[in-house]
Amino acid sequence: MTNCLTSFLTIFLLFASQLTTLAQGCSDAGFCTIGALKQHATGDTKGQKISLLLPVGLGDEAVLVFAPGLQYDNQLSARWAVQAKLTANYASGNLGSAAGPGDIFLSGTYTLPTQAKWATSLTLGTKLPLSNSNLKADGRPLPMQYQSSLGTVDLITGVSVSNRQWQLSAGWQQPLTSANSNTFLPSLNGKPEAPAYPPSNQFTRKADVLVRTAYTWMINPKFSLNGGLLGIYHLAEDTYTDASSKSVKINGSQGLTLNATLAGWWNLTPKTRIGFTAGTPLVVREVRPDGLTRSIVFAPEISWLF
Repeated sequence: MTNCLTSFLTIFLLFASQLTTLAQGCSDAGFCTIGALKQHATGDTKGQKISLLLPVGLGDEAVLVFAPGLQYDNQLSARWAVQAKLTANYASGNLGSAAGPGDIFLSGTYTLPTQAKWATSLTLGTKLPLSNSNLKADGRPLPMQYQSSLGTVDLITGVSVSNRQWQLSAGWQQPLTSANSNTFLPSLNGKPEAPAYPPSNQFTRKADVLVRTAYTWMINPKFSLNGGLLGIYHLAEDTYTDASSKSVKINGSQGLTLNATLAGWWNLTPKTRIGFTAGTPLVVREVRPDGLTRSIVFAPEISWLF
């Protein structure tokens, strides 16, 4: 097991060191960390948990993104669990800086009764925006890379099949509202760096499906690692409204993003846990106008159980 773990870490770090300069991916609208779709941590028991999430990443055009969050989990019973998360966002790049509230995520998860070693869990949730996706810098509209929310209400569903080591998950995220309130058009921004960003005026984002496979290593009773692959397929091409008020498809925005992921947790005390999640892309869509692109993301967290 030690040799397998060492090999996985080596491969992950090699991909990260190479791909951060070659390509960008991630493209997650929030559903890879909700309910049963998130990477499974070992040692969770009945009760409540509050987590402080501190993810940081690099987006298109080297935009620095910091997206803190506060998450509440309640394992109501062996069958039922609920989760609520509140996020915010700060972004800084060559078009300026912007900060604002993000989204509220709410979900419920039900685990089917079983006598087998494998458990099946079903998640139903929603994403509610706290921003209209029209943050500005110096009076100029900013592209989606700088926005704190996609600005849409989304439906999220998912299923996860797992045992003590393996996790296999699939999910679907469907926007329920249409165009957001973003008004960015590169030709009207006035900065020479603006044409490098995709247009997103009245941006309309299509649905995503997710597939995750992951494996957990129990290093010792207090420390575990979870590594795997996360695939997200964008089902159709996104659209924006051009300067003549015409809806335009964004060619290349449909397609697959495949990420290598790694997570770890360390139980400091029976009531306190620290951890992290990280990811880097292996395959990317040609165009990612939603601003969710990350060349690499690292997200430390601390949790209090009670």
